[in-house]
Amino acid sequence: MQKVELLEQVKGELVKFVPESVMRLLEKNPDARELEKREADLSVLFLDVEGYTRLSEQLPPQRLNRLIQDYFSSFLEIIRANHGDVNETAGDGLMVIFQTEGDRARHAVNAAGAAFQIQAKLGDLNREFEGVYPPVAIHVGVNSGTAFVGATKLDAAGGGRWTFTASGPTTNLAARIAALAKGGQIMLGPETAERIKGHYVLEDAGEQRLKNVSEPVRVFRLVPPGVYMKVVT
Repeated sequence: MQKVELLEQVKGELVKFVPESVMRLLEKNPDARELEKREADLSVLFLDVEGYTRLSEQLPPQRLNRLIQDYFSSFLEIIRANHGDVNETAGDGLMVIFQTEGDRARHAVNAAGAAFQIQAKLGDLNREFEGVYPPVAIHVGVNSGTAFVGATKLDAAGGGRWTFTASGPTTNLAARIAALAKGGQIMLGPETAERIKGHYVLEDAGEQRLKNVSEPVRVFRLVPPGVYMKVVT
C-alpha cells in the first residue's frame, strides 16, 4: 500500500513537468512506443511577454520571476480548460500544442478560444496587480497544420535526456506570427484562419514578410467579441 501511495505521489509531481498528453500515453502503454515522433495535425500557440528586456531592467530577478509565475499560472488553467498542453517554456514565453482526434477544426477553435481568454485574463491580472508589478502585455500567435510530434533523445557523455515537442514549419511559423502581434492582438496563420472562420470574426492583415521564411505569408487578426469586422471568406 505504501508503494502504491508513493507511486501516486510521484505521478502527481510528474504532472507538473510532463505534458498531460504524454502522461495519458504512458498510462496506456508504459513502454512509450506512442511517444515516437510521428506526423500529426495540430495547432500551435506561441505567447511571449512584450518588452521583457525592459521589464528585466525595471525589476529585480526574483520579482520578475514571481511576475511570470503569477501570470503564467493563470494562463495554464485556461490552456488546460481548452485542451492544450504547454510544450515548452522559455523565460518570457510559452509554446502550447492543441490536438484533437479526427476533427481538424476543433483544435484550431480551441487554440483561438484559449488566446481570447488569456488576453481577457491578462486585463484582470493587470488590474489585480496594479502597484505590485508594471502592466504586462503579451504577443500571441496561432498556426495550424502538420508537424512531427513526439520524443527526441539528446545524447551526451554524462547521460541522455528525452524531450517531447512538435517540430517543423508549422511550429516555426507560429513563433514568427506571434512576433507580429502588438497591443493585445492575436495573430493567425492562414490555415488556422480557414479552419475557424465559421466561429470567429477575422481581419485580413495581408501578406507579411517573416524572419527566415522565404515567401510572404498571409496573416489574419482575430477580432475581439463585440468588435464588428467583415468575416474573411
